[in-house]
Amino acid sequence: MLEFKYPVLEDRKWMRPILSQSGGMGSEYAFGTLFLWGAVYGSRYCRYDDFLLLSWGREEVMYNFPIGCGDLKKVILLMVEDANRRGSSFHMWGMTHSQCEQIEAVLPGRFKFNQERDSADYIYRSEDLIHLAGRKYHSKRNHLSQFARSYSFSYEDLSCDNLEVCLDIAKEWARQNESAGGQGRSPEKELGALSLAVRYFDALELSGGLIRIDGKPVAFTIGEELNDKVFLLHFEKALGGYNGLYAAINHEFAARHLSCYEYINREEDMGIEGLRRAKMSYYPVILLDRYTAELQS
Repeated sequence: MLEFKYPVLEDRKWMRPILSQSGGMGSEYAFGTLFLWGAVYGSRYCRYDDFLLLSWGREEVMYNFPIGCGDLKKVILLMVEDANRRGSSFHMWGMTHSQCEQIEAVLPGRFKFNQERDSADYIYRSEDLIHLAGRKYHSKRNHLSQFARSYSFSYEDLSCDNLEVCLDIAKEWARQNESAGGQGRSPEKELGALSLAVRYFDALELSGGLIRIDGKPVAFTIGEELNDKVFLLHFEKALGGYNGLYAAINHEFAARHLSCYEYINREEDMGIEGLRRAKMSYYPVILLDRYTAELQS
């Protein structure tokens, strides 16, 4: 029988190396994702033989592709049993096309696979976001230049001295977007996850940046290393009324800290059309495909 547990901060010491060494590029391969969003999505983990297993949800449970090596068929069937024990139908989420093929190879015809475009992670070459070189980024460079000419702004790294203002920015952002019905995740749930990020910033080895205009905090970004090739951005907020502010916080942090990584994962667009256009405008080098797997009756 599998025993799934909620992650606690102490689990990071042993879990992060497993996640990192897997080479996964998706957001679920970050311990911060599991820990910060655990209360929202009911994320749990289980260690079984040489596998790390992840599940999400409380009433309706979903599982990730097993991380590790060993008997894939056996461990998937054990996860099916776990779902049955919890009174849930069995679904898997977040698989790449390659992982779907691995499942089909060991359990042919047992699953129906569906692509989830809204959940695809946008992954960029770090050098592209840092240098914005070439004709395709011409408008981005102009945007940044216009921002620099229009506002008296300053950038600073996030630390214990300024982390709390991120919560203020997030609250103001939620108020600004309330009339439009919000964007993406529930602002209350996102604020809860952000509060954990602020509280455990150093323990989770997070990093980020802050922009002020005329001394007022107006934008921030927070992320963590997935592995030595990929950096993941968890949060990014910029107040309205400042043309080019999102582009500025994106570029300023990347230019100062992310040149040592090959890729930057800016997570999914959640099906929000404006966010999709914005993310596509930076020309992702990888649109990380996501599939769900539903057990056939």
